[in-house]
Amino acid sequence: MRAPLAGLAALVTTGTTAAVLLRGASGSLGPNMLLLLISYVAMAAIVVLEVRCHRRGLPSTLPKVLVGGCAAGLLVLAVALAPTESGDVWAYSWYGRVVAHYHASPYTTPASHHPSDKWARHVDRVYQDTKSVYGPVFTAVSGAGMLSFGFSFLAARLFFQVLAAACVVAVLVLVWRRTRSPAAVAVIGLNPLVVISVVNGAHNDAWVGLAVVVGVVLATRGNFRWAGLALAVAALIKVAAVLPLLGVAVWVWRNKGWRPAAEMCVAAAIAGLVGYGIVGGTTAIGPLRAAQLHFSGPSVWKGPERWLGGHGLSRWIATTATATVAILSLFLARRRLGHANPALVAGGAVFAYCLLGPYVLPWYVFWGLGAFALAWRSRLTWLALFHGAVLHLAYVPDPEIHGQPLDRLFLRSPLQRFQLDLFQMWVPLLELAIIAAVLVWSLQPFRQRLEV
Repeated sequence: MRAPLAGLAALVTTGTTAAVLLRGASGSLGPNMLLLLISYVAMAAIVVLEVRCHRRGLPSTLPKVLVGGCAAGLLVLAVALAPTESGDVWAYSWYGRVVAHYHASPYTTPASHHPSDKWARHVDRVYQDTKSVYGPVFTAVSGAGMLSFGFSFLAARLFFQVLAAACVVAVLVLVWRRTRSPAAVAVIGLNPLVVISVVNGAHNDAWVGLAVVVGVVLATRGNFRWAGLALAVAALIKVAAVLPLLGVAVWVWRNKGWRPAAEMCVAAAIAGLVGYGIVGGTTAIGPLRAAQLHFSGPSVWKGPERWLGGHGLSRWIATTATATVAILSLFLARRRLGHANPALVAGGAVFAYCLLGPYVLPWYVFWGLGAFALAWRSRLTWLALFHGAVLHLAYVPDPEIHGQPLDRLFLRSPLQRFQLDLFQMWVPLLELAIIAAVLVWSLQPFRQRLEV
């Protein structure tokens, strides 16, 4: 029965994810949350069934052709349809237009500076005064994209969506070549978070995830300078991706010696200095300092910021958050430095940020998801997948209240109140519980078990 069950689970998660996409941005909250919940349960069933086969020494029962076909269909559908959960693609388009059309810096030119520009008006009102917080690689690619495809909103949207899909496909190819596991491919290619939030949302987090996986694979093969450059590219898209770079560098130092680690870090440092030097140096870093004071609702730091931020302690809270992320990253890496490859070290660094970062969105999970897929049977991978699923459910948009300011928010149904509680209370509590579980497990004496 395992073969039909695994295939059925793949079909269920594919069908429910496709249904959410087809419902579009106007899809109501209740059915979307139910469909996504079913999809994630089916994903969990795939992992459980495949892990049981592995433990019993049996071959995979999940048809690879089925997984590949379903993943391909979902990615095509995700690109064909307009974003259902996020309007970030229009902010991306604006930053690229600033470079391509105005020959100016997106780090100093928010959309509100050009109120008559149709592209500026298309940016969500929340981001009208926001300068780019993305790195030089994103600035270069978005500028080139808008130079070539900035003649229409459809072309620009497709440029960013196709690019996100291409990065996900590249991750899938790398994961398949390294693992030959249909389940490892499924946790990415059939994952609703990847298909809907990352690809359909056209998020550049797909670029980050690909760069991290490439860096991990290159480090495993002994190409340390190129690994440093690949991981530097991730950080030159989103600066928080410096965490997996540092994690992999520690793994190289521990397993290969200080000289390869130094070569890797020097290559990454040179790439970073050159990249930021080209786009303006400290000018490009300025928006990051402002963004450091942003706290997302499900963050464990949102409560302290709400209570103490009015007393001028927001920056102190943000600094504390950064320090705790670094500490948790090192803790997660400590017992995984002896692994044959640094996949769990890189993925653990991203997981630490997703658990303790002051500002985290569901698509950030993809930074480490490709690396985790290389070690898909690890309990740490399962925790990361579970956390990503809950985070995604907390962020499912509700067309009835979309765009309303929080001080005027009127929740009409118990489901809306539940999602708000999930967003502001249950996700932070879950994150604290996951951290506690990881700490307790990691502090136990070593024994024959799957590594957390």
